[in-house]
Amino acid sequence: MEICLRNSGGDTKDPGQQPFSFQIGKGSVIKGWDEGVMGMQVAEVARLRCSPDYAYGAGGFPAWGIQPNSVLEFEIEVLSLK
Repeated sequence: MEICLRNSGGDTKDPGQQPFSFQIGKGSVIKGWDEGVMGMQVAEVARLRCSPDYAYGAGGFPAWGIQPNSVLEFEIEVLSLK
């Protein structure tokens, strides 16, 4: 699956950002993405609200400024299914 992250205005989060690809169900992304995108189709957009258990948990992700036990929100558009 190839996705694009969007901000609340519907634009890409970072204008220079490249699409992000991953395989569903392989555990290569946070659980909230793995489960949240299942069943989505090309051009579909979804807003995912991920509790800590479905994001980075008690450890957070300090390198990206994500605090421990953070609830994260993402707007994802499916660009292609591979």
